[in-house]
Amino acid sequence: MAETATRRLRPYEFRTFAVGVALPEGMQEREDEVRSTLRLKGCETAKTQVARLVAGRISEATHRKLDKANPDVSVLVDFGRREATASSKPVFYYGRYTKPPGVAQRRTLCDACRGRRCAECKWTGFKAVPSVEEALRKKIGRLVGSEKMIFTWLGSEDEDSKVFPPGRPFVVEIKGPKKRRLFGKFRTRAGGGIVSVSSGRVLPSKPVKIPSFRFETRIRATAASKVPPEGISDLKARFHKTAVTFDRPGGRPAIKMVYQVRARARGRALLIDAELDGGLPVKRFVSGELVSPSVSEVLKTEVSCRSFDICRVREIGAFGFAEITWDKEKN
Repeated sequence: MAETATRRLRPYEFRTFAVGVALPEGMQEREDEVRSTLRLKGCETAKTQVARLVAGRISEATHRKLDKANPDVSVLVDFGRREATASSKPVFYYGRYTKPPGVAQRRTLCDACRGRRCAECKWTGFKAVPSVEEALRKKIGRLVGSEKMIFTWLGSEDEDSKVFPPGRPFVVEIKGPKKRRLFGKFRTRAGGGIVSVSSGRVLPSKPVKIPSFRFETRIRATAASKVPPEGISDLKARFHKTAVTFDRPGGRPAIKMVYQVRARARGRALLIDAELDGGLPVKRFVSGELVSPSVSEVLKTEVSCRSFDICRVREIGAFGFAEITWDKEKN
C-alpha cells in the first residue's frame, strides 16, 4: 500500500506530505473491543501505527518530509478498498497584468444558458470573447496542471481600456495543482493581443486581507457644451485631495478620495488625468451618476466618459495571511 501511495504522488511537485489511513470495515471496532476487554491504555493504535509505517516508506522513496499540520500534498490510503488517492493543497499566486484594448478582465456568462453550459457556448458556460481571466486560466493551467481557479482582482476596467505597466494586481487560488512553482513573468495571447504578467510570486497562504489601492487613469470625455479655460482651472482646484461621495447601489454610501486632476480641452473634447481611490467608478465620477462632486458638477455641464485607460495602480497597505485549512476529501 505504501508503494501504491508513492505511485499516486508521482505527478505532484511537493516538499511535504501527510498520510491518512482508512482501515478495513470493522477493524477499529474489534480493536476497541480488545482494548476494553484487556483494559489496554496508552499504547499506539493499529491505525496510527499503519499510518506511521506507510509515511516512513513514502519518505524513504520520495526523500520528502512528513508534515501533518500543513502538507503540500496528502494521500489517503484505504486498506479496505486496496487503493490510495492523492490531493494537493491550493496554491495562491500574486501577479500584475497588463492588457491591450479589446480584452475584457473577466469571463462573461453565455446569454443563452447563463453558465449552465449549452451547445451555443460549446459547453463552456461562457461567451467566446477574449478576457484576461480566460487567458490566464489557460496559461496557468498548463503550467501547474489544474484549471480549477478562483480570481480576486484589485479593481476593474472596461473591455476597451488599456492597462499599462506595472499592471493591475490580482490573486488567483489554484486548486489541486500538480506543480507548485510559477514564473515571475510570462505572456499569453488573448484574442489578437497579448496579456503580460509581472511581479509574480507564490503567496505563503490564503490572503485574508487584501490591500486597498489608488490608481491613475487617463480619461477621454465629451462635454455637452464647449469647455472654457476657467473650467479646466476649476477642475484642478476642486479636485485636490478631495473627498467625494459614492452612493453605491444597494449599499451604504462610500467616501472616496480624488487626489488630483489635470485636464485639457479642445472644444467639447476633454482629456483628463486623475488619481483616484480604488472602488470609485471612473465613468460615474465623470458623469455624476451617484457620485458627488463630479466632473459634470464642477463644469456645470453634462460630461460623458468615452473611454479610460489604467496608467498605474498602487497598493496601499499589505496582504494579511492565515493558516490554510483544507479538506483533502474535497480537493
